[in-house]
Order: sequence, then C-alpha cells, then structure tokens
Amino acid sequence: MYSFGLVATAVARSTSALRSAPRIVGGAGAALALVATGVGLLANQHATHVPSITAAQASVSRPSLSVIGSLSGEAFAATFRGNLDGAVNALLAITPSQVGAIWRDLPGSFRSTLVESEPEVIGNLAGVTYADRSAANESRLPELQRQAQTDLAQAVLRSRTAGADAQAELLAALAKERVEAVDILTERYESGRGRDRDVPQYLIELDTTVVGPPLAAVAVGDLDEAKFASFFVPGMNSSVLELPDYLRGVERMQEASDDSAAVLWLGYQSPGPVDTVSTDHAGAGSVRFASALAGYDAVRDTASSAAEVTVIGHSYGSTTAALALATDDYDVSSFVMIGSAGVPSELAITDLHVRQDRVYVSQASDDALADSGRFWSGRADPADPAWGAQRFGSDGRTLADGTILAAVRAHGAVGASHDTDHDKYLGAETESLYDIRKIITGQSREINPDPRTISRDATVLAEG
Repeated sequence: MYSFGLVATAVARSTSALRSAPRIVGGAGAALALVATGVGLLANQHATHVPSITAAQASVSRPSLSVIGSLSGEAFAATFRGNLDGAVNALLAITPSQVGAIWRDLPGSFRSTLVESEPEVIGNLAGVTYADRSAANESRLPELQRQAQTDLAQAVLRSRTAGADAQAELLAALAKERVEAVDILTERYESGRGRDRDVPQYLIELDTTVVGPPLAAVAVGDLDEAKFASFFVPGMNSSVLELPDYLRGVERMQEASDDSAAVLWLGYQSPGPVDTVSTDHAGAGSVRFASALAGYDAVRDTASSAAEVTVIGHSYGSTTAALALATDDYDVSSFVMIGSAGVPSELAITDLHVRQDRVYVSQASDDALADSGRFWSGRADPADPAWGAQRFGSDGRTLADGTILAAVRAHGAVGASHDTDHDKYLGAETESLYDIRKIITGQSREINPDPRTISRDATVLAEG
C-alpha cells in the first residue's frame, strides 16, 4: 500500500517555506508537518490560504469546539452576534463539514456580513458555498490591483537604484507578473462579472500570499448545484497569467452536460522546464489540491449531493493530482491523465482511492514531450499496461454517425489562442476531449480504448 512517506519525500524541500507562510491555515502547513511525521494528512482540512488560526485555536477550547461544531446556523449567529472575530475564529477551528452545515443554515444577513467584512477568510474557507466564496474573492480585487501596482512601482525603483543586484531585477519582474495576473482576474471577475456570463464563472480560490501571480481557482458552472463536477490541474509554467487560455479548455469540459461544473485549478506554483524532473512542486501542490478536493467533498456532503467528481491532470499536473488522490479518499469517481509527465514509481494505481477501472490515461502519438518528462525524471508511465489504467485514444477517429474527431498533434492542453487549440488535448473537436466529456458524465463505455504501447524512448527535455 501507498505510504505517506512518498508525499513526505516529495514535499520535504517545501515544508519549511510553507510552515513559515504567515497566512496558511493549519491545512497546508500542518498537513505537511503531519505527513512528515507520519501522523496523517489533512487533520485540519482547511488548507486554504487565510490568516493563521493560531489565535483561534488558543481562544476556542476543545470542549467549546465540540459545541460550536454542533450548533445550527441560527444558534451560531446568535452566539457570535456582535463578535465577528469570534465567529471567524470559530469557523476556522472546526472541520469543513461542520462549516458547511453551519454556513447553509446561517441567516442571510449574518452570512453577508461575514462575506463583506472578512473576504480573505471566507473566500478560501472550505465548507462555505462556492457562490459566497466567489463573492468574497471578487470584492478583494480592486484593492489587490491597487496594491500590486504600488508594489510594482517600488520594485522597479529599487531595481534601478545604483548597486541593485539580480535579485532586485527578479523581484521587479515578479511584481510585473503579479500586476498582469491581478489585472486578468479583475477584468473577468470584479463586481460579479464572471457570474453574469451565460455559463456563470466563480472565483472560488484566491491566495495572494505568494510572490508573483496569485494562486487561484475558477469554477465554470455552479459547483454548489452541479450533478457532474470536474477539476483540471495543468502542468508546467501554468499560472493565472495563462488563465484565459486554460479556461477555453475547461469551458469545453463543462459543456459535457448542462448540469456540470468544471474547475480550473491554478492553486499551486508549477515548475519551469528544468524543475519538472523533480517531484518537489507536485508534492507541495498535492497538499493544496487535496485540500480543494476535501473542501468540495464537505460541501457535497452538506448538500446531500451525489455529484460525480472527475479529476483531470495534464502533464506535470497529473503528477500533482496523483499524489493528492493518494493522500485520502475524497469520493472521486474518475481520474484522467493526459500527456502525463509520469507518476512516482512507488505509487500504485490501487493507492489512488479511485476505482481502478475508472482511472484513465491517454497520450497522442505525436506527443514526445510527455515521454521525455518521464525519461528524465524516472517517474513511471501510467499508460504502461502493467500499471493498470484504462487507455483511451488521442490520435483521432470517426464516430459511427460520421463525426470526425481530430488528432492531438502536440503536448499542450490548449494553445496560445482559440485558433491554435485545435490540435491540443482540450481542443474543441479532438478525440481526447470527446472521451473526457464522456468520462465526466459517466458514459465511459462510449470512449475508444487505445491499445498502443506508448514509446518511452525520449531524448529531449519534457514540458510537464
């Protein structure tokens, strides 16, 4: 069976940095500590990036936590009326499932007050409905935009000061990227713009504690009410700067069904090309992604929802997602890996907490970069028949009704524009997208098995 030691090894180099981040709630920092000591993962599953709960834990005794977690929404509001700090501390200290039960039952006025007064907390708090999380995160954007512009001006000034070193220039470049990323989010989501689309979009995560572009997640469709939910984890060099491109692919995934929601998860700092040979970024990202899955599981349970969940990982994102799935059972229905950069050799398909016949993998014949990602890293090929995943095609085919599904001709999930998406894994008319949609909606019998043995000969550095 899978050992927590594998995740501990993967995240060891990131543990110190995450522990020291001032706004990480118990989830990310504490989860890494728990993994490293072998105690377990996600004892506190609020691994969202909000102010520290050290004070909350100190101010709420263990007996009172038990009482608070069992309160109705009305009783919670009555208990903390006039004491918003106490209410926030209490919500941070209880489990996501308890948060979910209380939140749905809160009086509307009290819920709105929390969203408006504590957006950094509520916008990332597992168990809170995604519509309210989005409203909280959207409200932060104007101030974040102003602050990013101020920080950029100061960083540029420092970089031009006599004696400035390469570090000052790097920080200025990162500050510029932050402005660009926040501008993208503001243009799309400020004042509820995303929710006004034909298919509404929700800014369900927003972590600004990192240097450079903030971490974020966007849901296309109503994740609170969806019958089918999917989470897409992209690979190397992915960030909010690429959000418009990745969203085209995620929007196509959401089109699998009118009652589906698809999440673009940009909640980790992905590696550059050279760093894809290491699993460090995947290990750190897996803790964050596991928390996102745990949060959705809590919301789903609170709503008594039977929504099916599909996780899709592209390239290095499949490495990150696989590590996350191995940490616990998040009631994920299916796991899809496309153009995979490989999974740790110690990881077996039975470790994923997903039914083996619902773990899928596909790689196009023309995608040599995925091969090289595995070659240079030494990670295992999930398309190897011995590993046990179900393989589906990406090389194009014609359906019985004459519909032609295009072949994937490159490694990317999407291109740099709509016009260059056509031969990527999430291109509009590709075989891979067709099959992914079928998997999302539980129609996997209609996908096309791929009997090919994928070559593992590779001599070029992978994009992952």
